[in-house]
Amino acid sequence: MSLTGSSFLPPARQLQRDNHLVQVQIQKKQQKKDFETSFKATLLQKHGQRRQKIIVVANRLPSKPVRDSEGNWTFEKCAGGLVSCLAGVRENFDMVWLGWIGMEIAESDRELIVTEAMKQNCYPVFLPGDLIEGYYNGFANNVLWPLFHYIMPPFDKGVNECSTAQWEAYKKANEMFVEAILHVYEDDDYVWVHDYHLMLVPRSLRSARPDCNIGWFLHTPFPSTEIYRTLPWRQDIIESLLHANLLGFHVYDYLRHFLSSCVQLTSLEISAQRVDATSIGGCIVTCATVPIGIHPSDFTAALDNPEVKLQIETLKEQYGGRKVILGIDRLDYMKGIPHKLMAFGTFLDQHPEWASSCVLVQLAVPSRRDVPEYQRLQRSVHELVGEICGKHSKIESGVPVMYMDASMSFNDLVALYSVADVALITSLRDGMNLVSYEYVASHTNRDPPGVLIISEFAGAAQSLGAGAIRVNPWNLQDTAKAIYDALEMAPEDRTALHNFSSQYVTVHTSQRWAETFMQSLQEACSDLMEVTASVPPLLPYEDLLTEWSVSTKQLIVVDLLECLVPAKKRLHMNERWRSTMVHLPLELRECLLKLANNPDTTVIVTTDKSRRSLEEIVGDLPVFCAAEGCCVYRRPGETSWIPLVEDVQSSGGEEWMEGVETVFAYFRERTPGSHVEKQEYQYRWDWDKAQFDFGSAQAREVLIHLWAGPLVNSEAEVVVGDRSIAVRPHACSRSACIERLIRRELRESELRQMDFALCFAVVSHRDEDVFESLQNLLSLSDPPEEVDWPTLCEASGSETSSEQHQPRLAALNRPTPNSALHTPPEHPPPVQPGEKPPAYDWVPSPQHEHSESHLSESLDVLPDLANQLSRPDSPTPSEISERANDCACFTLSLGMKKTKAQHTLPHPYHVQNLLCAMASRLPQACPTLEQSRAIDAHLADGPAAPTTSMTIP
Repeated sequence: MSLTGSSFLPPARQLQRDNHLVQVQIQKKQQKKDFETSFKATLLQKHGQRRQKIIVVANRLPSKPVRDSEGNWTFEKCAGGLVSCLAGVRENFDMVWLGWIGMEIAESDRELIVTEAMKQNCYPVFLPGDLIEGYYNGFANNVLWPLFHYIMPPFDKGVNECSTAQWEAYKKANEMFVEAILHVYEDDDYVWVHDYHLMLVPRSLRSARPDCNIGWFLHTPFPSTEIYRTLPWRQDIIESLLHANLLGFHVYDYLRHFLSSCVQLTSLEISAQRVDATSIGGCIVTCATVPIGIHPSDFTAALDNPEVKLQIETLKEQYGGRKVILGIDRLDYMKGIPHKLMAFGTFLDQHPEWASSCVLVQLAVPSRRDVPEYQRLQRSVHELVGEICGKHSKIESGVPVMYMDASMSFNDLVALYSVADVALITSLRDGMNLVSYEYVASHTNRDPPGVLIISEFAGAAQSLGAGAIRVNPWNLQDTAKAIYDALEMAPEDRTALHNFSSQYVTVHTSQRWAETFMQSLQEACSDLMEVTASVPPLLPYEDLLTEWSVSTKQLIVVDLLECLVPAKKRLHMNERWRSTMVHLPLELRECLLKLANNPDTTVIVTTDKSRRSLEEIVGDLPVFCAAEGCCVYRRPGETSWIPLVEDVQSSGGEEWMEGVETVFAYFRERTPGSHVEKQEYQYRWDWDKAQFDFGSAQAREVLIHLWAGPLVNSEAEVVVGDRSIAVRPHACSRSACIERLIRRELRESELRQMDFALCFAVVSHRDEDVFESLQNLLSLSDPPEEVDWPTLCEASGSETSSEQHQPRLAALNRPTPNSALHTPPEHPPPVQPGEKPPAYDWVPSPQHEHSESHLSESLDVLPDLANQLSRPDSPTPSEISERANDCACFTLSLGMKKTKAQHTLPHPYHVQNLLCAMASRLPQACPTLEQSRAIDAHLADGPAAPTTSMTIP
């Protein structure tokens, strides 16, 4: 659109109304600017007066509400747990605890409880009773906890229906936690989410606050991928966790299992300790191993307590010189108490002389007494204790097993730790098991110290394994032998084992665990800031559509796969079914058809795949199809393919191709999930269906064999793509082929008239010059000097409007607004007249403030602009037309990656929605005189007047 012609001047009656609209618009924008300036100043002042805050989000608060006899609510602090672990972090951060209070509270008491809780830096989450049953007792403890401890879910119709209802309760509870977080969250705060109860919090919180710093720590094992994949909601949970900046695990095995699950369930790029989840709306996630510890000083100090010393003497006298084997566990079927008792019984059967010389003291802390499974476990344990005591008890020494269904005070527990000669831990699966740490800390000054026997399936076995005897609790003979070796061990061997364990427990304390996690979280967040600072900014959605609406001749270049078809829809597909199963959505196909049928729009669809695959997916769309890395192309409506690499012979004439084919065939047979694609000008080895860790290792071997073999003296190029390796001649770069196609099909005059270009591409690093090449091709060789539009419109005060209606002049150098593109489940934007609703969820970046219709905004600057053009020193209309005819070129990539593109979009769905929005906003001609009169009459009648049948651009 040029600024020439009398049709550009609106009717005189409209000039007065437009002047008023301009002034109103300027006032509104100035008020908005003043408010934003004031708000930012207040925020900076507030940040300067406070330290960064940690919001610790756990299922339960560290304090519990208690109601006294007068009906008043107070909070009692709970000892141990995360409270003591995070005590040292308070020196550098303010801290707010957020969690469920453990009971259902009436609506009338909630305000008082919140007030009392905030006095202790706690913020309660109130969950209704029915939600508590489904979320906590149901999905968290009846589905996730057993599965994470390698207990497969039952397969029963009633059970699965119940689990579905519990899943809905779990989602609702996690959403309520996020709502509570947002009440206390401030900019730059750190949110530390704990355990399997709140695995959906990261995604919901990231949707609400895209810049939030989120860490999540798992206090249980993470199961192997074969176990985890049995969970029906596996994808939702994995993708939610991938919205956190840092994921913490106790030991490396759990981290490895998590990454393996990501490999199996997603098509994301995964390294040794990172997952790039930007393509699904997440971030670059850091995974770390941060083992938890205890406060050993609490136990060493308690040994000097007179009450503890007295209790130690009492216990020694009670056991009468017998060796004490200690077991302290929660009464849970994963603690292996029956295995421990059966192994001890086997030990007594093999060594009956020890029946009167040792005693097994087993403390089983009651847990979930109302659950039938736990009741059956308790009965089974009691029967085993009675069987062993009935078989091996003696009158002179008493029973060989002392079993207690009870908890114990801290002082009594330290005394019991101190007198025990052996600690026996036979967990079938345990996240860490801190009983082993407490036992080692309680033997600091004992001579000789006790011996620790620990199950290899406990997380602590990886930390204390070299200072303990590791056993397989399922092997009763092995455990019985370990008990005998521990009782017969020489004092110097006991001391050597204890010194190793004691040194680890002393150094790796709970305080160090918390500090290490927070340091890792800060590094993960800062690393993400560095990465996102170097990647292209998010696409300015409204600016692109504005440029598109005012353009007269357009060019669209878009990749078929990745950009138009998401990668996850192609995961695990067999090659022969790929072309039939991969298809364009119907809405997207209609939009591409509408764009391609526009006589002023040229659409080019590119792909690295074969021409047959491109034909079957694109079908009869009237677009240019460039296949095989753009080496060949097909015109709209034609069936023959035209080569773009004229100086290269066919595959048979290239000496290196035979050797490359041999290397690729060799690795195809040895890499399950890989395949070789032979094209006319290149060979491709794809491993997109292979496991990432194995496939990446094989890809490195492929490169070594290529450079040392068939390509040692060749000019052929090796292109490393996303899970693919291609070998092609030197003259087959994508940028060169695209440029040849455009110059061949579009005349020079058409290129000079091109005022809008859009290039979506997911290409390898070697082909990223396609973005720069397209910009150079469509830009003027000697661009004219820009018109000073702010100065031109200064007299009328219409600076803002002039900027909006001359976007092409600064399209390449405009600052990108601070916007965020994501796909939350919210309502789409209102549909304009003549526009179809969007086919996908789409929330664009913050919309510019529009108080009037699109036509009014398009014309609000014209009266004053016309007056300025009449000045003698103003540029002539022909000069303005020539300067405004530069091409607005937008180059885009997908995902938060470093590319040479100008902008980026997070997900292919955003590309599809943008194309649909462009199709509904195809540029139209300027309104004729009759249309202008109709529009003027419509504006005069007001919004209640009947609309005309014409389409307003």
